[in-house]
Amino acid sequence: MLPSELARFKIEGEKVFPIFATDEDIEVAEEVINTFRVGKKIIDILDDIKYLSKIYDHKLVKGLAKTFLKYCKVESESKIDYRELRRQLFIRGPVISEEKRVKAIEEVKQMFHLDPIKLMYGDLEEERRIIEVAQLSPNDLLKVYNLSLLQTIIFNAYKMTVMMNEGWKDLVRRIKMLGLMYLAYENPLRIEIFGPLTLVKMTEKYGRNLAALIPYIVFKKEWKIITDIVIGKKKRTYRMELSNSGHLFKYIRDEEVEKRFDSSIEERFYNDFKKVIRDWQIIREPEPFVIEKRFYFPDFVLIRGDTRVYVEIMGFWTKEYISSKIEKLKHFNYPILILLNEELSYDNYIPDNFNIIKFKKKVDIGKVYLYLKSFVSQENRDIDLGSLKEDIISIKDLSKKYNTDEKIIREKLANYKDYIIMKNYAIKRYLLEELAKYDFSNRSLTDLINNYGNYILDVLEYLGYKIVWKNISEAVVQKVREV
Repeated sequence: MLPSELARFKIEGEKVFPIFATDEDIEVAEEVINTFRVGKKIIDILDDIKYLSKIYDHKLVKGLAKTFLKYCKVESESKIDYRELRRQLFIRGPVISEEKRVKAIEEVKQMFHLDPIKLMYGDLEEERRIIEVAQLSPNDLLKVYNLSLLQTIIFNAYKMTVMMNEGWKDLVRRIKMLGLMYLAYENPLRIEIFGPLTLVKMTEKYGRNLAALIPYIVFKKEWKIITDIVIGKKKRTYRMELSNSGHLFKYIRDEEVEKRFDSSIEERFYNDFKKVIRDWQIIREPEPFVIEKRFYFPDFVLIRGDTRVYVEIMGFWTKEYISSKIEKLKHFNYPILILLNEELSYDNYIPDNFNIIKFKKKVDIGKVYLYLKSFVSQENRDIDLGSLKEDIISIKDLSKKYNTDEKIIREKLANYKDYIIMKNYAIKRYLLEELAKYDFSNRSLTDLINNYGNYILDVLEYLGYKIVWKNISEAVVQKVREV
Protein backbone atom coordinates (compact mmCIF):
# COMPACT_ATOMS: atom_id res chain seq x y z
CA MET A 1 0.00 0.00 0.00
CA LEU A 2 0.91 3.67 -0.30
CA PRO A 3 0.91 6.36 2.39
CA SER A 4 -2.58 7.87 2.47
CA GLU A 5 -1.24 11.29 1.43
CA LEU A 6 -0.12 9.79 -1.90
CA ALA A 7 -3.54 8.39 -2.82
CA ARG A 8 -4.74 9.90 -6.13
CA PHE A 9 -8.49 10.23 -6.65
CA LYS A 10 -11.13 12.70 -7.75
CA ILE A 11 -14.54 13.39 -6.28
CA GLU A 12 -17.60 14.07 -8.41
CA GLY A 13 -20.79 14.58 -6.45
CA GLU A 14 -21.24 11.62 -4.12
CA LYS A 15 -18.74 9.42 -5.96
CA VAL A 16 -14.99 8.96 -5.75
CA PHE A 17 -12.84 7.78 -8.66
CA PRO A 18 -9.27 6.47 -8.28
CA ILE A 19 -6.81 8.12 -10.68
CA PHE A 20 -4.96 5.09 -12.01
CA ALA A 21 -1.73 5.31 -13.98
CA THR A 22 -2.13 4.67 -17.71
CA ASP A 23 0.09 4.10 -20.75
CA GLU A 24 0.52 7.86 -20.88
CA ASP A 25 2.55 7.60 -17.66
CA ILE A 26 5.16 5.21 -19.09
CA GLU A 27 7.69 8.04 -19.33
CA VAL A 28 7.27 8.86 -15.64
CA ALA A 29 7.77 5.21 -14.70
CA GLU A 30 10.95 5.04 -16.80
CA GLU A 31 12.33 8.16 -15.13
CA VAL A 32 11.61 6.76 -11.67
CA ILE A 33 13.22 3.40 -12.45
CA ASN A 34 16.33 5.15 -13.82
CA THR A 35 16.95 6.82 -10.44
CA PHE A 36 17.62 3.39 -8.89
CA ARG A 37 21.12 1.91 -9.23
CA VAL A 38 23.10 -0.69 -7.34
CA GLY A 39 25.24 0.93 -4.64
CA LYS A 40 23.17 4.12 -4.52
CA LYS A 41 21.93 5.34 -1.14
CA ILE A 42 18.20 5.62 -0.64
CA ILE A 43 18.63 9.23 0.49
CA ASP A 44 20.23 10.07 -2.86
CA ILE A 45 17.39 8.36 -4.70
CA LEU A 46 14.87 10.40 -2.72
CA ASP A 47 16.68 13.59 -3.70
CA ASP A 48 16.30 12.62 -7.38
CA ILE A 49 12.62 11.82 -6.78
CA LYS A 50 12.10 15.29 -5.30
CA TYR A 51 13.43 16.75 -8.52
CA LEU A 52 11.15 14.57 -10.68
CA SER A 53 8.20 15.58 -8.48
CA LYS A 54 8.61 19.14 -9.69
CA ILE A 55 8.31 18.01 -13.32
CA TYR A 56 5.51 15.41 -13.08
CA ASP A 57 2.55 14.78 -10.77
CA HIS A 58 4.30 14.63 -7.39
CA LYS A 59 1.89 12.03 -5.93
CA LEU A 60 2.40 9.75 -8.92
CA VAL A 61 6.19 10.10 -8.85
CA LYS A 62 6.49 9.47 -5.11
CA GLY A 63 3.97 6.62 -5.29
CA LEU A 64 5.86 4.92 -8.12
CA ALA A 65 9.17 5.34 -6.27
CA LYS A 66 7.69 3.92 -3.05
CA THR A 67 6.28 0.96 -4.99
CA PHE A 68 9.52 0.26 -6.87
CA LEU A 69 11.66 0.53 -3.72
CA LYS A 70 9.52 -2.14 -2.05
CA TYR A 71 10.76 -4.72 -4.57
CA CYS A 72 14.43 -3.68 -4.50
CA LYS A 73 16.93 -5.37 -2.21
CA VAL A 74 18.70 -3.04 0.20
CA GLU A 75 21.54 -3.55 2.63
CA SER A 76 20.60 -5.58 5.66
CA GLU A 77 20.88 -3.90 9.03
CA SER A 78 24.41 -3.77 10.40
CA LYS A 79 25.39 -5.25 13.76
CA ILE A 80 26.95 -1.89 14.68
CA ASP A 81 25.33 -0.11 17.61
CA TYR A 82 24.83 3.26 15.93
CA ARG A 83 23.20 4.85 18.96
CA GLU A 84 26.26 4.02 21.07
CA LEU A 85 28.48 5.28 18.24
CA ARG A 86 26.72 8.66 18.29
CA ARG A 87 26.79 8.78 22.10
CA GLN A 88 30.55 8.24 22.17
CA LEU A 89 31.02 11.07 19.68
CA PHE A 90 28.74 13.50 21.49
CA ILE A 91 30.13 12.92 25.01
CA ARG A 92 33.53 14.05 23.71
CA GLY A 93 32.13 17.41 22.69
CA PRO A 94 31.82 20.21 22.31
CA VAL A 95 35.30 20.71 20.87
CA ILE A 96 36.62 24.19 20.04
CA SER A 97 39.78 23.25 18.18
CA GLU A 98 40.51 21.11 15.14
CA GLU A 99 43.13 19.19 17.11
CA LYS A 100 40.62 18.12 19.78
CA ARG A 101 38.07 17.28 17.09
CA VAL A 102 40.52 14.96 15.29
CA LYS A 103 41.49 13.37 18.59
CA ALA A 104 37.84 12.66 19.56
CA ILE A 105 37.08 11.16 16.16
CA GLU A 106 40.21 8.98 16.29
CA GLU A 107 39.28 7.64 19.76
CA VAL A 108 35.84 6.58 18.55
CA LYS A 109 37.34 5.19 15.34
CA GLN A 110 39.65 2.93 17.35
CA MET A 111 36.75 1.84 19.53
CA PHE A 112 34.45 0.79 16.65
CA HIS A 113 37.02 0.15 13.89
CA LEU A 114 35.21 2.33 11.36
CA ASP A 115 34.90 5.95 10.25
CA PRO A 116 32.44 7.40 12.81
CA ILE A 117 31.69 10.58 10.86
CA LYS A 118 30.86 8.71 7.69
CA LEU A 119 28.66 6.10 9.39
CA MET A 120 27.23 8.12 12.27
CA TYR A 121 23.67 7.82 10.92
CA GLY A 122 24.10 4.48 9.16
CA ASP A 123 21.09 2.96 10.96
CA LEU A 124 18.65 5.29 9.22
CA GLU A 125 16.70 3.74 6.32
CA GLU A 126 17.80 6.53 4.00
CA GLU A 127 21.46 5.70 4.57
CA ARG A 128 21.17 2.13 3.34
CA ARG A 129 22.23 1.25 -0.20
CA ILE A 130 20.53 -0.63 -3.02
CA ILE A 131 22.17 -4.01 -3.60
CA GLU A 132 19.73 -5.30 -6.24
CA VAL A 133 17.34 -3.31 -8.42
CA ALA A 134 13.78 -4.64 -8.84
CA GLN A 135 13.15 -6.46 -12.13
CA LEU A 136 10.04 -4.50 -13.08
CA SER A 137 9.38 -2.99 -16.50
CA PRO A 138 7.83 0.51 -16.61
CA ASN A 139 4.50 -1.04 -17.65
CA ASP A 140 4.62 -3.56 -14.77
CA LEU A 141 5.51 -0.81 -12.32
CA LEU A 142 2.42 1.16 -13.36
CA LYS A 143 0.20 -1.89 -12.82
CA VAL A 144 1.70 -2.76 -9.44
CA TYR A 145 1.30 0.91 -8.46
CA ASN A 146 -2.38 0.84 -9.50
CA LEU A 147 -3.05 -2.14 -7.26
CA SER A 148 -1.34 -0.38 -4.33
CA LEU A 149 -3.40 2.74 -5.03
CA LEU A 150 -6.66 0.78 -4.95
CA GLN A 151 -5.63 -0.94 -1.72
CA THR A 152 -4.77 2.44 -0.17
CA ILE A 153 -8.17 3.93 -1.00
CA ILE A 154 -10.03 0.85 0.25
CA PHE A 155 -8.08 1.08 3.51
CA ASN A 156 -10.54 3.88 4.39
CA ALA A 157 -13.62 1.84 3.56
CA TYR A 158 -16.71 1.64 5.72
CA LYS A 159 -17.96 -1.36 3.79
CA MET A 160 -17.29 -3.12 0.49
CA THR A 161 -19.71 -5.23 -1.54
CA VAL A 162 -18.20 -7.81 -3.90
CA MET A 163 -19.93 -9.52 -6.83
CA MET A 164 -18.24 -12.18 -8.97
CA ASN A 165 -19.32 -14.92 -11.34
CA GLU A 166 -16.76 -17.49 -10.14
CA GLY A 167 -14.30 -18.31 -7.38
CA TRP A 168 -16.67 -17.69 -4.47
CA LYS A 169 -15.27 -20.45 -2.30
CA ASP A 170 -11.71 -19.23 -2.70
CA LEU A 171 -12.77 -15.67 -1.90
CA VAL A 172 -14.67 -16.70 1.25
CA ARG A 173 -11.69 -18.82 2.34
CA ARG A 174 -9.44 -15.76 2.05
CA ILE A 175 -11.96 -13.56 3.87
CA LYS A 176 -12.12 -16.01 6.77
CA MET A 177 -8.37 -16.53 6.97
CA LEU A 178 -7.88 -12.76 7.12
CA GLY A 179 -10.46 -12.57 9.91
CA LEU A 180 -12.67 -10.08 8.04
CA MET A 181 -16.28 -9.45 9.03
CA TYR A 182 -18.76 -10.19 6.26
CA LEU A 183 -22.32 -11.06 5.30
CA ALA A 184 -23.25 -13.03 2.18
CA TYR A 185 -26.53 -12.66 0.28
CA GLU A 186 -28.30 -14.46 -2.54
CA ASN A 187 -30.18 -13.10 -5.59
CA PRO A 188 -27.84 -11.66 -6.69
CA LEU A 189 -25.01 -13.52 -5.00
CA ARG A 190 -22.85 -10.94 -3.26
CA ILE A 191 -20.63 -10.55 -0.20
CA GLU A 192 -20.71 -7.44 1.97
CA ILE A 193 -17.42 -6.98 3.81
CA PHE A 194 -17.23 -4.60 6.73
CA GLY A 195 -14.47 -2.01 6.38
CA PRO A 196 -11.87 -1.00 8.97
CA LEU A 197 -13.80 2.15 9.87
CA THR A 198 -16.53 0.04 11.47
CA LEU A 199 -14.01 -0.72 14.24
CA VAL A 200 -13.02 1.59 17.08
CA LYS A 201 -9.52 0.15 17.38
CA MET A 202 -7.19 -2.14 15.41
CA THR A 203 -8.29 -0.31 12.25
CA GLU A 204 -4.80 -0.43 10.75
CA LYS A 205 -4.41 -4.19 11.15
CA TYR A 206 -7.92 -4.80 9.83
CA GLY A 207 -7.35 -2.36 6.95
CA ARG A 208 -4.18 -4.16 5.91
CA ASN A 209 -6.04 -7.48 5.95
CA LEU A 210 -8.79 -6.01 3.78
CA ALA A 211 -6.17 -4.65 1.39
CA ALA A 212 -4.57 -8.10 1.20
CA LEU A 213 -7.88 -9.44 -0.13
CA ILE A 214 -8.04 -7.11 -3.16
CA PRO A 215 -5.71 -9.12 -5.46
CA TYR A 216 -8.00 -12.16 -5.10
CA ILE A 217 -10.89 -10.10 -6.47
CA VAL A 218 -9.50 -7.98 -9.29
CA PHE A 219 -7.89 -10.86 -11.18
CA LYS A 220 -11.10 -12.85 -11.50
CA LYS A 221 -12.75 -13.01 -14.93
CA GLU A 222 -15.80 -10.93 -14.04
CA TRP A 223 -16.13 -8.92 -10.88
CA LYS A 224 -17.54 -5.73 -9.39
CA ILE A 225 -16.89 -3.92 -6.12
CA ILE A 226 -19.04 -1.19 -4.60
CA THR A 227 -17.27 0.51 -1.73
CA ASP A 228 -18.26 3.28 0.66
CA ILE A 229 -15.10 5.31 1.31
CA VAL A 230 -14.68 7.80 4.16
CA ILE A 231 -12.64 10.84 3.06
CA GLY A 232 -11.52 14.10 4.62
CA LYS A 233 -11.53 15.69 8.04
CA LYS A 234 -15.32 15.85 8.03
CA LYS A 235 -15.45 12.07 7.46
CA ARG A 236 -17.81 12.28 4.51
CA THR A 237 -18.73 9.03 2.76
CA TYR A 238 -18.39 8.61 -1.00
CA ARG A 239 -19.28 5.67 -3.23
CA MET A 240 -16.62 3.98 -5.37
CA GLU A 241 -17.61 1.45 -8.02
CA LEU A 242 -15.13 -0.59 -10.03
CA SER A 243 -15.52 -3.61 -12.30
CA ASN A 244 -13.68 -5.88 -14.74
CA SER A 245 -10.51 -3.79 -14.89
CA GLY A 246 -7.95 -6.45 -14.08
CA HIS A 247 -5.80 -5.26 -17.00
CA LEU A 248 -4.91 -2.21 -14.90
CA PHE A 249 -3.25 -4.27 -12.19
CA LYS A 250 -0.35 -6.61 -11.52
CA TYR A 251 0.15 -8.60 -8.35
CA ILE A 252 3.52 -9.75 -7.08
CA ARG A 253 3.20 -12.55 -4.54
CA ASP A 254 3.56 -11.17 -1.02
CA GLU A 255 5.36 -13.79 1.07
CA GLU A 256 4.25 -12.18 4.32
CA VAL A 257 0.58 -12.36 3.34
CA GLU A 258 0.89 -15.94 2.06
CA LYS A 259 2.59 -16.93 5.31
CA ARG A 260 -0.45 -15.59 7.17
CA PHE A 261 -2.69 -17.90 5.16
CA ASP A 262 -0.45 -20.92 5.76
CA SER A 263 -0.26 -20.33 9.52
CA SER A 264 -3.84 -19.19 9.97
CA ILE A 265 -5.90 -20.12 13.03
CA GLU A 266 -8.11 -22.26 10.78
CA GLU A 267 -5.11 -24.25 9.57
CA ARG A 268 -3.82 -24.84 13.10
CA PHE A 269 -7.28 -25.79 14.39
CA TYR A 270 -7.69 -28.36 11.60
CA ASN A 271 -4.28 -29.95 12.25
CA ASP A 272 -4.67 -29.95 16.06
CA PHE A 273 -8.17 -31.44 15.87
CA LYS A 274 -7.02 -34.32 13.66
CA LYS A 275 -4.12 -35.09 16.02
CA VAL A 276 -6.06 -34.95 19.28
CA ILE A 277 -9.67 -35.98 18.60
CA ARG A 278 -9.75 -39.37 16.93
CA ASP A 279 -13.43 -40.34 17.36
CA TRP A 280 -14.72 -37.42 15.27
CA GLN A 281 -14.11 -36.68 11.59
CA ILE A 282 -13.33 -33.10 10.57
CA ILE A 283 -14.11 -31.77 7.06
CA ARG A 284 -12.99 -28.36 5.83
CA GLU A 285 -15.21 -25.87 4.04
CA PRO A 286 -18.45 -27.87 3.75
CA GLU A 287 -21.10 -26.70 1.31
CA PRO A 288 -22.71 -23.34 2.21
CA PHE A 289 -26.28 -22.94 3.44
CA VAL A 290 -28.90 -20.29 2.79
CA ILE A 291 -30.47 -18.93 5.98
CA GLU A 292 -33.16 -16.29 5.52
CA LYS A 293 -31.76 -15.11 2.17
CA ARG A 294 -28.19 -14.97 3.50
CA PHE A 295 -25.44 -17.43 2.74
CA TYR A 296 -23.67 -19.09 5.61
CA PHE A 297 -20.21 -20.53 4.97
CA PRO A 298 -19.13 -22.84 7.83
CA ASP A 299 -15.40 -23.31 8.33
CA PHE A 300 -15.69 -26.97 9.31
CA VAL A 301 -18.16 -29.75 9.94
CA LEU A 302 -17.41 -32.32 12.67
CA ILE A 303 -18.97 -35.74 12.11
CA ARG A 304 -19.50 -38.72 14.38
CA GLY A 305 -21.95 -41.33 13.12
CA ASP A 306 -25.15 -39.49 12.22
CA THR A 307 -24.21 -36.47 14.34
CA ARG A 308 -22.96 -33.29 12.64
CA VAL A 309 -21.68 -30.16 14.37
CA TYR A 310 -20.70 -27.13 12.29
CA VAL A 311 -17.87 -24.83 13.35
CA GLU A 312 -17.23 -21.19 12.56
CA ILE A 313 -14.06 -19.35 13.61
CA MET A 314 -14.63 -15.61 13.98
CA GLY A 315 -11.76 -13.18 13.49
CA PHE A 316 -12.40 -9.46 13.91
CA TRP A 317 -15.80 -8.71 15.41
CA THR A 318 -17.95 -6.05 17.01
CA LYS A 319 -20.98 -6.34 19.27
CA GLU A 320 -23.29 -5.45 16.38
CA TYR A 321 -21.62 -7.90 14.00
CA ILE A 322 -21.70 -10.91 16.29
CA SER A 323 -25.26 -10.13 17.47
CA SER A 324 -26.41 -10.05 13.84
CA LYS A 325 -24.53 -13.27 13.10
CA ILE A 326 -26.02 -15.11 16.07
CA GLU A 327 -29.52 -13.91 15.26
CA LYS A 328 -29.08 -15.43 11.80
CA LEU A 329 -27.69 -18.69 13.15
CA LYS A 330 -30.70 -19.17 15.43
CA HIS A 331 -32.53 -20.21 12.26
CA PHE A 332 -29.84 -22.73 11.37
CA ASN A 333 -31.18 -26.29 11.50
CA TYR A 334 -27.91 -27.85 12.66
CA PRO A 335 -25.86 -27.42 15.84
CA ILE A 336 -23.07 -24.87 15.45
CA LEU A 337 -20.09 -24.01 17.59
CA ILE A 338 -18.53 -20.53 17.33
CA LEU A 339 -14.84 -20.10 18.16
CA LEU A 340 -14.39 -16.45 19.07
CA ASN A 341 -11.03 -14.68 18.95
CA GLU A 342 -10.98 -12.43 22.04
CA GLU A 343 -7.95 -10.51 20.79
CA LEU A 344 -9.79 -9.17 17.76
CA SER A 345 -12.66 -7.40 19.53
CA TYR A 346 -12.90 -3.75 20.43
CA ASP A 347 -14.97 -4.34 23.59
CA ASN A 348 -15.58 -6.99 26.21
CA TYR A 349 -18.98 -8.05 24.92
CA ILE A 350 -19.30 -11.84 24.87
CA PRO A 351 -22.81 -13.21 24.24
CA ASP A 352 -23.83 -15.93 26.68
CA ASN A 353 -26.81 -17.33 24.80
CA PHE A 354 -24.98 -19.38 22.22
CA ASN A 355 -22.40 -22.15 21.88
CA ILE A 356 -19.23 -20.07 22.05
CA ILE A 357 -15.66 -20.94 23.00
CA LYS A 358 -13.34 -17.97 23.42
CA PHE A 359 -9.65 -18.20 22.58
CA LYS A 360 -6.48 -16.17 22.22
CA LYS A 361 -3.92 -16.98 19.53
CA LYS A 362 -4.85 -20.69 19.51
CA VAL A 363 -8.05 -22.71 19.97
CA ASP A 364 -8.05 -25.00 23.03
CA ILE A 365 -8.92 -28.38 21.47
CA GLY A 366 -9.66 -29.79 24.93
CA LYS A 367 -12.53 -27.31 25.36
CA VAL A 368 -13.86 -28.23 21.93
CA TYR A 369 -13.86 -31.92 22.85
CA LEU A 370 -15.67 -31.23 26.14
CA TYR A 371 -18.31 -29.30 24.19
CA LEU A 372 -18.75 -32.19 21.76
CA LYS A 373 -19.17 -34.67 24.61
CA SER A 374 -21.71 -32.40 26.28
CA PHE A 375 -23.55 -31.86 23.01
CA VAL A 376 -23.81 -35.59 22.27
CA SER A 377 -25.13 -36.18 25.77
CA GLN A 378 -27.77 -33.47 25.43
CA GLU A 379 -28.69 -34.65 21.95
CA ASN A 380 -29.29 -38.17 23.28
CA ARG A 381 -31.18 -37.07 26.41
CA ASP A 382 -34.47 -38.28 24.91
CA ILE A 383 -33.28 -41.87 24.48
CA ASP A 384 -35.68 -44.71 25.27
CA LEU A 385 -34.12 -47.68 27.08
CA GLY A 386 -37.15 -49.75 26.20
CA SER A 387 -38.02 -52.91 28.09
CA LEU A 388 -35.17 -54.01 30.34
CA LYS A 389 -35.13 -57.71 31.24
CA GLU A 390 -31.58 -58.32 32.44
CA ASP A 391 -31.07 -58.88 36.16
CA ILE A 392 -27.75 -57.00 36.10
CA ILE A 393 -27.15 -53.95 33.87
CA SER A 394 -23.81 -52.19 33.42
CA ILE A 395 -24.39 -48.41 33.40
CA LYS A 396 -21.15 -47.89 31.47
CA ASP A 397 -22.21 -50.36 28.76
CA LEU A 398 -25.57 -48.60 28.33
CA SER A 399 -23.77 -45.24 28.10
CA LYS A 400 -21.65 -46.54 25.24
CA LYS A 401 -24.60 -48.21 23.52
CA TYR A 402 -26.67 -45.00 23.43
CA ASN A 403 -23.70 -42.67 23.01
CA THR A 404 -24.68 -40.52 25.96
CA ASP A 405 -23.51 -39.53 29.42
CA GLU A 406 -23.77 -41.98 32.34
CA LYS A 407 -25.68 -39.34 34.30
CA ILE A 408 -28.49 -39.45 31.71
CA ILE A 409 -28.52 -43.27 31.85
CA ARG A 410 -28.98 -43.08 35.63
CA GLU A 411 -31.86 -40.63 35.20
CA LYS A 412 -33.56 -43.00 32.76
CA LEU A 413 -32.98 -46.07 34.97
CA ALA A 414 -34.63 -44.27 37.89
CA ASN A 415 -37.94 -44.78 36.07
CA TYR A 416 -37.56 -48.58 36.34
CA LYS A 417 -38.82 -49.25 39.87
CA ASP A 418 -37.79 -52.92 39.89
CA TYR A 419 -34.10 -51.91 39.72
CA ILE A 420 -31.77 -50.55 42.40
CA ILE A 421 -29.18 -48.15 40.91
CA MET A 422 -25.71 -48.52 42.38
CA LYS A 423 -22.28 -47.15 41.64
CA ASN A 424 -21.62 -48.99 38.38
CA TYR A 425 -24.62 -51.28 37.95
CA ALA A 426 -28.40 -51.39 38.12
CA ILE A 427 -29.58 -54.64 39.76
CA LYS A 428 -33.09 -56.06 40.10
CA ARG A 429 -34.58 -55.89 43.57
CA TYR A 430 -35.41 -59.58 43.78
CA LEU A 431 -31.78 -60.52 43.07
CA LEU A 432 -30.54 -58.18 45.83
CA GLU A 433 -33.05 -59.68 48.22
CA GLU A 434 -31.74 -63.17 47.42
CA LEU A 435 -28.08 -62.10 47.83
CA ALA A 436 -28.92 -60.41 51.15
CA LYS A 437 -29.78 -63.82 52.59
CA TYR A 438 -26.14 -64.92 52.29
CA ASP A 439 -23.44 -64.16 54.81
CA PHE A 440 -20.32 -63.06 52.91
CA SER A 441 -18.28 -62.29 56.04
CA ASN A 442 -14.61 -63.32 55.85
CA ARG A 443 -15.06 -64.54 52.29
CA SER A 444 -12.18 -64.00 49.87
CA LEU A 445 -12.83 -61.05 47.55
CA THR A 446 -11.15 -62.87 44.67
CA ASP A 447 -13.42 -65.90 45.12
CA LEU A 448 -16.52 -63.71 45.21
CA ILE A 449 -15.58 -61.90 42.00
CA ASN A 450 -14.81 -65.23 40.29
CA ASN A 451 -18.17 -66.70 41.40
CA TYR A 452 -20.44 -63.69 40.75
CA GLY A 453 -18.61 -61.18 38.57
CA ASN A 454 -17.53 -57.55 39.08
CA TYR A 455 -21.04 -56.42 39.96
CA ILE A 456 -20.61 -58.12 43.38
CA LEU A 457 -18.46 -55.16 44.49
CA ASP A 458 -21.46 -52.83 44.23
CA VAL A 459 -23.67 -55.42 45.96
CA LEU A 460 -21.27 -55.83 48.89
CA GLU A 461 -21.13 -52.09 49.47
CA TYR A 462 -24.93 -51.86 49.26
CA LEU A 463 -25.37 -54.72 51.75
CA GLY A 464 -23.07 -53.11 54.34
CA TYR A 465 -19.77 -54.92 53.80
CA LYS A 466 -16.30 -53.40 53.63
CA ILE A 467 -13.15 -54.79 52.02
CA VAL A 468 -10.15 -55.48 54.23
CA TRP A 469 -6.83 -55.98 52.46
CA LYS A 470 -4.45 -58.50 54.02
CA ASN A 471 -1.66 -57.80 51.59
CA ILE A 472 -1.16 -56.36 48.13
CA SER A 473 -3.19 -59.12 46.42
CA GLU A 474 -5.47 -60.70 49.07
CA ALA A 475 -8.58 -59.20 50.60
CA VAL A 476 -11.60 -60.40 52.59
CA VAL A 477 -15.00 -58.82 53.22
CA GLN A 478 -16.40 -57.92 56.61
CA LYS A 479 -19.90 -56.86 57.69
CA VAL A 480 -19.91 -53.35 59.18
CA ARG A 481 -23.61 -52.45 59.15
CA GLU A 482 -27.05 -53.91 58.58
CA VAL A 483 -29.17 -52.86 55.63
